[in-house]
Amino acid sequence: MRPLKALATAALTLALVAPADARGRSISTIRDAEIENTLERMAAPVFRAAGLHDGSVEIFIVNDKSLNAFVVGRNMAFHTGLLIELDDPAKLLGVIAHETGHIAGGHGVRFAGGAGASQGTALLSTIIGIATIAAGAGQAGAAIIAGGQTVAQRSFLRYTRGQESAADQAAVTYLESAGIDPQGMVGTLRRLQADELVSVGRRDPYTLSHPLSSERIRSLENRVQNSPTRGRTVDAQTRYWHDRMRAKLRGFLHSPSRVLREVTDDGSETALLARAVAYHRMPDPQTALRTIDRLIASRPNDAFYHELKGQILFEGGAAQAAIPAYRRAASLAPDEPLILASLGQALLALDEPNATNEAAQTLREAVRRDRFNANAWRWLAQTERRLGNTTNASLAAAEHQIMTGGLIVAGRHAKQVQETAPTGSPAWLRAGDILAEIDRRKALEK
Repeated sequence: MRPLKALATAALTLALVAPADARGRSISTIRDAEIENTLERMAAPVFRAAGLHDGSVEIFIVNDKSLNAFVVGRNMAFHTGLLIELDDPAKLLGVIAHETGHIAGGHGVRFAGGAGASQGTALLSTIIGIATIAAGAGQAGAAIIAGGQTVAQRSFLRYTRGQESAADQAAVTYLESAGIDPQGMVGTLRRLQADELVSVGRRDPYTLSHPLSSERIRSLENRVQNSPTRGRTVDAQTRYWHDRMRAKLRGFLHSPSRVLREVTDDGSETALLARAVAYHRMPDPQTALRTIDRLIASRPNDAFYHELKGQILFEGGAAQAAIPAYRRAASLAPDEPLILASLGQALLALDEPNATNEAAQTLREAVRRDRFNANAWRWLAQTERRLGNTTNASLAAAEHQIMTGGLIVAGRHAKQVQETAPTGSPAWLRAGDILAEIDRRKALEK
């Protein structure tokens, strides 16, 4: 992964979305087509059981080593530490079901101990900021979060024990309806309770925003003991994609030396995937390519393996060679705008007239399908400018800047659009929306 100014890919793109807080930590979110697909795949049956319509819950990933998950409105967040730590998909399904219980239950939030009425504005700003980050709006959302800390880390929001118990019971109902063994949820809570008992100073944020109690866990255990789905195994496909997700996250987020030391080359897909990413990050592009080619040979129609090969080639300086890999990935997963955006960036890098025209078409389609991809807007702005489409370039630049916290620059670009675009046109109206959003955020900062 690269620093923000040089982010190049959709494949596990780590996008910093907040400045460091007082402890020198930073908030960052991850956009990755495969991982988002996996989480949506796992959550779908639980959401259906809860009566939540497809697409009504936004899932996003926070790059943080701690064990945490939380919801704000209909935005559900998972820390990478939790996704890596939970080695059994049943445990992650339990967390998903519990958080779904809070959403379906319409649970309000209250201030944690010590938070007073004077923090009402900070609480409101935090909720808005988290929702903005969930939409992929980068530092623009983080700028609204006072101090650059997440809800759970700051403990502004906290559920009551009654709400926690209600979410537990609802979660079991959803899991049973989906044919899933609810025992995994008990295992996760026991794991978190053990951390809580060891040291308050080292507690994971989950135990701060989701208060645990022995009574709550015992009540859940009693319910689970009599569950009709108790003992059912997680289906093979769910386990497969869950294990791939963990391997990919480990490859990108753990040090390459650690990954290569801990993950032996036993020929399994997960081992090869983690090691391919580790070699890429060393960097050792030749070994990384040989390893990813082994994966592609075993699954030639896997879009995400072709996408990863494109990333290895592109970030290794071989944009021309990366394009066929990205094309193949896009043809295999035509509904993945993140892959389209990466293809568009690779085409743009060639700096050739035909490639630039194709990049424009590709990136326009990518942002049409996923308008909250800040990087795609930046690449589109460069493409439109190269083609001489100054109004479109200014609008794309305004979209990028509003998502990355550059309010002054976003405002300048939006005003340029309103000066050049026909009054009442879609571009003119969107520029007006951006200017109004800038005014709203400035008001929140006062």
